[in-house]
Order: sequence, then structure tokens, then C-alpha cells
Amino acid sequence: MPDRGVGDLMWHLPTVRAIAATTTEDSVVLAARPTTRAAGLLATEPSVSQVAELVYHRGALRNLREMADFYRLCRRLRPRAVWILEKIGRPAQAAALAGVPVRHGFGLGHASQERWLSPGPRLPKSMRPRHRIEKLAAFEALHGLTVASREPALRVDPRQVDAIAARFADRPKPWVVFGLGSVDAHRRWPPGHFAGLADALHGWAGTIFWLGGPDEHGMIAAGMQGLIHPEDSVLSSDLKLDAAAALMAQSAVFLGNDSGPMNLAAAVGIPTVGLYGASQPLTYSRWLSALTSPTGDLKDIAPEQAAEAVRQALSAPLPSSRPTAPN
Repeated sequence: MPDRGVGDLMWHLPTVRAIAATTTEDSVVLAARPTTRAAGLLATEPSVSQVAELVYHRGALRNLREMADFYRLCRRLRPRAVWILEKIGRPAQAAALAGVPVRHGFGLGHASQERWLSPGPRLPKSMRPRHRIEKLAAFEALHGLTVASREPALRVDPRQVDAIAARFADRPKPWVVFGLGSVDAHRRWPPGHFAGLADALHGWAGTIFWLGGPDEHGMIAAGMQGLIHPEDSVLSSDLKLDAAAALMAQSAVFLGNDSGPMNLAAAVGIPTVGLYGASQPLTYSRWLSALTSPTGDLKDIAPEQAAEAVRQALSAPLPSSRPTAPN
């Protein structure tokens, strides 16, 4: 899986499980970027026996170095087959040179990949503009892979659940998680808006966890300075993503930017409100709902609008029991 995001990893999980189900071992080795956090997030995923991290190289020799990395991985593991969940050619070339007998990939009309694939169906060039989730569904259909649901149904490490429960045992429930981070600046709701939202939820949320990466600690702390009810809030920028998943699994609602944590919240099965500006809201999970800007600019989503969405989620019955991944 060549993509770099946590959200990408969640989208691909149903496909990974379907491929694993076709093997005698009922599992696969997942080659993924370290930025997906796959090693931690999939620690208890039975369909993934091992996560092999492939570093993203930079510079003029980037392609050759990435080919060499995948070649060495294939020579070490001697896989019967390689499934490339993208259109890029480097893994297909490296797998062919390493003697992997079966090589499947998206194709999409890219000769740099297709000439190195085994005979078999490929996605047509006309699908290039489509969203990755649509490509995955079409790829599954072409190869007869059985995917009953697009829900990632992430298995959360019970050790992390216990650790989070113990760490925050004194914090009143219901827990609400704010997701302030995002790779793209235009996808970040202003921290001051989150502060307004937190104060609007006083009396509704027992504890509000402000979640973001370590590099976003200062931004989050600055946003929390104006809180009228600071006792309701906890700054949680020190949590790694597997611990954040355990926190979300014990929470009532997530509201945040279109980001990896937003997809992670839906993957663990809690009502998840995503904040969207000009981008198209995701609809692959029944746990996802969207709050969209009327102008395309995120700052034009008012804190009171977000508060109403969270209140509705807190008041509504859950859609059904939380999802369970296939055994």
C-alpha cells in the first residue's frame, strides 16, 4: 500500500482482509509507509501477519532506492504473490526482478506498471480520476475478492484500551474528542472555533479531549487558553495514534478536521462529525457525517453549528452495535 496517510490505511483494510482470505495462511504481509502508523494500528489485526515499513525516499535517486527496498523485501520474504493497491510501477518492477510469480496491480493504463504485472484484469484508464475507495471496490470486483462492507472495523489493542481507561479514570463521561490536526492548512478549523465549541458543550460533554500531533501542541494549547470552562478539557497531543484509537473507542463522539484521526474515529465505530470546506465529504462509513461550510471556507462553520451536531450525536441512539472485524 504505497499511500502515506492513516485515512488511506483505513480505506484499504477491507481489501487487505479480502486478499488475506484467499491465502492458505489467512494473512498477508502489508508493505506500507511508516506515516500510515500501520505497525501500531494493526498490532492485533489477524489478517496482517507483519507490517514491513517502506521508507519514503527523496532526491534524484528516489525511484531507484524505493525499487531496491522492495526488491530486497521480496527476496527476503519470497512471497507467492504481490498485490499493489495503486498504479505505480516501482513495486511491480521490483517484484518481477525478484522472481515473484504472481503480481497484481491497479493498472489504470500506466505502462510502467502494467508491463510488469501478471496476466489478468486491470482497472481501465477511465477510472484514474475516481476516488481511491471507488478504485478499491472495482479492483475487488475484478479479482473476485469478497468484501461485505467498506467499514474498516479496526480492532483496537485491548492493552491500549486498558491503559487509556486507567489514565483517565477520574475524567467524567461522556467523552468527546476534538481532532484539530490536518496535513493541509486549508482543512483546519480555527483553534478559536474549537474553543467556542468546547464552551457550548459545557454540561453536555463530561470531558473533551483535544487531539493533535506533537507538532500541533502549541497551536492546541493556544486555542485552549481562551476557554471559559477549562476544567472540561484535556490536551492530548502526546498520544500516539494507537493510543488515540483506544481513547476514541471509549468516547461518545468525535468532531474534527478531514484527517487521519477522523477516519480512525469512524473505524473504531463512534459517531464521527467531519468538518469540510471545499472538499467532498466521505461517505464510506455509516459512522461518518459531514458538517460543510456554506462558502467553502472552514472558518465559516460556526461553533454553534458544530455544537448542535455534537449534541444530536450525544442524544441519538447508536446506529447499531459497534462494528466487528471478520475473524
